[in-house]
Amino acid sequence: MTEGETTTDVETFLAPWPGVLAEMRDFLDLWFLAMGRKRQAKAVRIFISRTLVPEAKLQPHVREFRASIARIPNCRVELKGTDQAAHKIEIEYGR
Repeated sequence: MTEGETTTDVETFLAPWPGVLAEMRDFLDLWFLAMGRKRQAKAVRIFISRTLVPEAKLQPHVREFRASIARIPNCRVELKGTDQAAHKIEIEYGR
């Protein structure tokens, strides 16, 4: 990767709700720990599968999860719904 280029890491999750949120949070913590200062995340996009989680079961879990990831420094964090059959995290980063 050359200076100014952007790369995206993608991870999918199929664990049961709401435990999958802890798995996703752990993934983010470990990703940032592993990258250290080598990479600067520009955006983190988290997709919650509408297929796996009915809207009525989202709260209070999503609210708590959103609060726990809001502290990622210098990074745009987006939380969205998706019609895909798995939850997903995309981390966009550069040097």
